[in-house]
Amino acid sequence: MNALMSEKEDCFGGQLRLAFVVPRYGDTLVGGAETFARHLAEQLVAHGLARVTVLTTCVNDLGTWRNELPPGKSYLNGVEVLRFPVAHLYRNPTRSSQLQRRLVQSGVLRVTEQFEWVEYLHHSPELYWHLQQNRHVYRLAFFIPYLYGTSYYGSMVNPSQSILWPCLHDEPMAYLAPTRRMLQACRGVLFNCPPEQELAQRLGIRPPRPYVVGGGFDDRRGDAARFRERQQFFDPFVLYAGRWELAKGVGELATFFVEYKKRRPGPLKLVVMGNCDASTVAHPDIIPIGFQPEAEKLDVYAAADALIQPSLMESFSIVLMEAWLAGAPVIVPRHCSVTSYHVQQSRGGLVYHEFEEFMTVLDKLSGDAAARQSMGQSGRAYVLREYNWGTVLERFRRALETWLSPS
Repeated sequence: MNALMSEKEDCFGGQLRLAFVVPRYGDTLVGGAETFARHLAEQLVAHGLARVTVLTTCVNDLGTWRNELPPGKSYLNGVEVLRFPVAHLYRNPTRSSQLQRRLVQSGVLRVTEQFEWVEYLHHSPELYWHLQQNRHVYRLAFFIPYLYGTSYYGSMVNPSQSILWPCLHDEPMAYLAPTRRMLQACRGVLFNCPPEQELAQRLGIRPPRPYVVGGGFDDRRGDAARFRERQQFFDPFVLYAGRWELAKGVGELATFFVEYKKRRPGPLKLVVMGNCDASTVAHPDIIPIGFQPEAEKLDVYAAADALIQPSLMESFSIVLMEAWLAGAPVIVPRHCSVTSYHVQQSRGGLVYHEFEEFMTVLDKLSGDAAARQSMGQSGRAYVLREYNWGTVLERFRRALETWLSPS
């Protein structure tokens, strides 16, 4: 990476200066975009490959958008973090909610309303001012994910230095004119996997200098016996990991699993690891266990017959990689291009469409230990081959060469 450094960068200790702009940041947050940003920033700093400053807000909860954290500078795992308050004075919550509801329900807003919708997102003028004032300090600024005000407005402060890291999904916001303008006006775009880049192409977006990098993972293993002894839980189970919310496909998953148990009575359970209120899954065979500490999470995956990832809106899916590291196979919907791509590339699981195929797939994996082991090991080999940190950092280095080249 030294070949990429200019004389200006040499005055900062010979390191490339990068900014990562994300709406919230911390090591206790649950969210793929936040996790991607934090892990890559920490790896770049730990390996001395770049000096990274995270520019984020004082917000901890994206549901309330309250400024709960103190503004100013701090450090987390060696990474410099600058927090700025979100300004609420200029928002019109009633109009914002009206536009959001119409966008989600019909996907149709007039172009002027689309830009109005962006205007009513949560913004941090102080963060934008910092980007403007420090445009000669940061060689590149990365904006993750695409659908927040910090990306829409922040990336337009210095478009020639902006790299969009969109975590793009096939959802109404991806079709908006402001989204297309943002992704085409920046210096480059970082995609998490090939299907995400293909989605941008299907949407008619022609981003400059696209590059697929992906997330990085350390070689770790889980211990199934340790989980079962700790939880005193000895029934066979399939696992859902993540936020229990309708956008993640959990409504269909719950319906399918309950119907499966009607047709296949027995001890098989669906364990839910993440934020799930027991009252929302009121069924004796659906077992919420809440968030698990990072050191224990892979034990849960290792004990599962399979991970079920029902979401159709993924740009990478960290939980697939975690399950495979633990040696568990996965079950994903055929029509999620991202997760089905990973399954096809890895041979680490099975896909389904509609209930009958779901039942067939679940029958196969719950009843065939040899198939589970074979698929789980294939998935593990895939993660260690394609998404080990050495490979991911090399892809990121090549992407930087592309984005920093003058042409």
